[in-house]
Amino acid sequence: MPRRSTTDQTLLDLLDDAPGSLIPSPAQPQPAGRLGPWPLNAVHCEDCLSAMRHLPSDCIDVVVTSPPYWGQRGNGGIGSEEDPREYVANLTDILAEAMRCLKPSGTLWLNLGDSYNTPINWRAEDHEYSSLGADGNGLPPTNSAYTKNRGRRRAFIRDDVGWLQYGNLLAVPYRVVLALCDRGFLFRGEVVWEKSRPLPEGNCRRPHRRHEGIYIFAKDERHLFQVKPPVGSVWKLVQTPNKTPHCSTFPLDLPVRCIEAAGLESPGVVLDPFMGSGTTAVAARQLRHAYLGFELNPEMCRIANDTLNDHSG
Repeated sequence: MPRRSTTDQTLLDLLDDAPGSLIPSPAQPQPAGRLGPWPLNAVHCEDCLSAMRHLPSDCIDVVVTSPPYWGQRGNGGIGSEEDPREYVANLTDILAEAMRCLKPSGTLWLNLGDSYNTPINWRAEDHEYSSLGADGNGLPPTNSAYTKNRGRRRAFIRDDVGWLQYGNLLAVPYRVVLALCDRGFLFRGEVVWEKSRPLPEGNCRRPHRRHEGIYIFAKDERHLFQVKPPVGSVWKLVQTPNKTPHCSTFPLDLPVRCIEAAGLESPGVVLDPFMGSGTTAVAARQLRHAYLGFELNPEMCRIANDTLNDHSG
């Protein structure tokens, strides 16, 4: 059995209000508590790297997150870097800090998509030559694939760096994986999320991507994990329409499956450093865990907290 940290006892104390059990009724909100300066069961409008530096070590049971992908953030913050090498370095710093906060018994689940070294060039009129859509003639011009704020990414070309060629699939997730391994963290496996609603791609000389990776890390080989039944490496997740203003949400089924597979033996704390509209928090609460989130965008932070508060009773 993993050792019990002081944070375990704090969590047991904050869950003590549940009558007759350490697991609160799903119809009631989680009791109040905090880690460091941050109240639990809230999404805080903070830069996640700075915020996590105020958390104690070994205090988080599970991390589930999907950061903005390189070149696909239009409002500043990580993902807006011109150089993909800078993006990999910045994201590695953030994830390493999350790993510091993770208990030896915990796991970090990273959903991260790759990027081609090309400009982001989907425009409304591009629906005319997309190969997707009901008749293979494209999606409606109002589809979020054309209308979402993707930033203004340009191809980043360097003649002296072999992988920074135009059109190259940059292998960003693998570069992040290797960077975390170089810092001494354990890469424990990859789950392939087979998408039922992939983004549209035009007629191009490469496979149309219908999947993303979920990469699992730990800092102790004897971490908790679901072993019966074993966790498969290919997931077909339930995808429901995104009704929030956030254009890059993952489906609720993704954090639910990750938290379940983490194999927690008692109520824990789930962290998402890039909380967005609050999907990871909804999953944590659905599974009767406490949650903690950080989100740089004030409007997304407000939406997440409003949504969670509206459904807390």
